[in-house]
Amino acid sequence: MSLLTDPWGTELVTRAGIELTLIGILGGVLGVFVVVRGLPYTVEAFAHTVLPGAVLAVALGGSIVLGGLAAAAAAAIGIALASRYAAVSEDTAVGVVFTGLFALGVLLASALGPLDRDVSSFLFGSVLGVSREDLSASAVVTLVVLVAVAALWRPLVATAFDREAASGDGVRVAALDAVLLALIALAVVVAVRAIGNVLVLAMFVAPAASARLVCRRLPATVATSVGYGLAAGIGGLYLSFHAGLAAGASVVLVATGLFAVTWLASPRGGLPAWALRARSARPVRS
Repeated sequence: MSLLTDPWGTELVTRAGIELTLIGILGGVLGVFVVVRGLPYTVEAFAHTVLPGAVLAVALGGSIVLGGLAAAAAAAIGIALASRYAAVSEDTAVGVVFTGLFALGVLLASALGPLDRDVSSFLFGSVLGVSREDLSASAVVTLVVLVAVAALWRPLVATAFDREAASGDGVRVAALDAVLLALIALAVVVAVRAIGNVLVLAMFVAPAASARLVCRRLPATVATSVGYGLAAGIGGLYLSFHAGLAAGASVVLVATGLFAVTWLASPRGGLPAWALRARSARPVRS
């Protein structure tokens, strides 16, 4: 029992556990739409576009989360406008905005002085350094995302699988895309603070990809994805505590491990499916 209870004896680990729980919910819910819509590159782009906001916040003594939110909001608006009015694809718009804002962040970091420690925690995460203010911001973002997804569930599902049919049914696809991008941007900023800019993509892809291997209906996929996200967050925290490893990397490692185990055990593509195909391919003896 001590292995289970010892980590929760300090406030730092308790705050980290709450933060990872919120991130598991965010990544689980939005990650399904990221995977279904093919938006992993967009998530990676948002993780990098928050850099200038984070650097400015550190230089001015403000909150990294608020600075990142401002930069992510600007990125979401820029991507939506570019893909809507500049006659370019969404991927192209993401590439242009992402590289431009990331370059701006690098220039600001070099111009505003030595910010190595704070920027390093931004790049690789510092879940044990999460403050009560960070938890409050994460809780608000989680609530906003859940309410928005619940309110827009039907059009989100419709546009995820058939954008043209959804548009024909009266769904304002461009506006819905902008809302989804804004929600992803908010969630990425929250997750970056704990998991890190470099590793955050895994929390929006691995749980959802694992859930897609075992579920067919979207509501069940979302619920299962949240379960995988929570298991990765809390499991990674235990691994970090007992093995003395970096918390963010431990969480991502557990998420990846859960995907690997699910894939190998999946009846649709893992070892059982391989065994069934091999058995059916054997020649029948007369």
